[in-house]
Amino acid sequence: MCKPSWRALGLLFVFLFSFAAAQQMPPEALEKYIEKKLRRNPHILRLNEKIIGDQGAVLLARSPLMKNVRVLKIYKGFVGDEGVHALAVSSNLGNLKELYIENNLVTDRGARYLAESASLSQLEVLNLYRNQIGNAGAKVLAQSKHLSNLLELNLNYNRVGDAGAQALTHSSGLTRLARLGLSYNPLNDAGRRALEIFRFQQKIKFWKTQGVQGNLENYYIGDSGFKVLLDSAYLEDIRELNLNNNNLSDEAVVSLARSPKLKQLVSLHLAANRITDRGARALAESKVLKNLKNLDLNFNYIGNAGARALARSQTMAQLESLRLGQNKIGSEGAKALAESATLKNLIYPIFGFY
Repeated sequence: MCKPSWRALGLLFVFLFSFAAAQQMPPEALEKYIEKKLRRNPHILRLNEKIIGDQGAVLLARSPLMKNVRVLKIYKGFVGDEGVHALAVSSNLGNLKELYIENNLVTDRGARYLAESASLSQLEVLNLYRNQIGNAGAKVLAQSKHLSNLLELNLNYNRVGDAGAQALTHSSGLTRLARLGLSYNPLNDAGRRALEIFRFQQKIKFWKTQGVQGNLENYYIGDSGFKVLLDSAYLEDIRELNLNNNNLSDEAVVSLARSPKLKQLVSLHLAANRITDRGARALAESKVLKNLKNLDLNFNYIGNAGARALARSQTMAQLESLRLGQNKIGSEGAKALAESATLKNLIYPIFGFY
């Protein structure tokens, strides 16, 4: 009987300690704490595991001390929609750049308050990790007219489904959004696909800023990634495109061969992919690749039929370099290439590795 009694006392102690720790900070104590923190750094206020509740959020919103704050973090503060509303309409938070309301009690209603807030229009980071926001909240954030400066939106560990994910990834208002967190939400295939496309679009934008959108060797983007790339504006009138080792199949090559965006292409590298005779035929019959001078198809799965199609191609008449090493071309295909009446401008051997 002794051991169970001590165990019960221990559990009671833990419960009482947790209960005491979870008590809301009195307004006076919170005010002094804020003043002390902002005296050290007037631009950043972090309230980690400080139980302020909605009442504390109202105090924050009304405090003139908040006018110079650029980063506000409320982590595990038991803040709900009413507290968020107070922050959203506050005239003291106009300089806020980053707002973290993590692990709190915010629902779709709170998300709407944030979306409709003109006071928070300078926000670049909005972190709502682990709250209770669903599709409705995600949609109003996506439609917001005041959050156009957002660079990052974190909705990890919420209740956003496919409809919310699609609204966010197709938002016409969140034009600067570069990072979107939707991990551990109830997403199905449509939502996951929308997020995947969004993230790849951000990669394309980054590649553009780095000036490497024409050289994507070894990025392993696959057919789905290539489709997003082709749908973007970043390939308009590009002259050189390196897609070596990107896990591309004939589907991608067919789309490439038909795209008017690539009509100025002079050099095309497609080595080490999964291209077969069908892909080679699509390139050979392309109406848009007439300016092509260099075509690299080394290390693919092209056979005699693909070689014959290339040998007969009028589109490939301007080629100076055609690389077909390590494919499945036999003597029949090699003969067709050697005797081609159109491939007369080649100045490099077809089966060389250069």
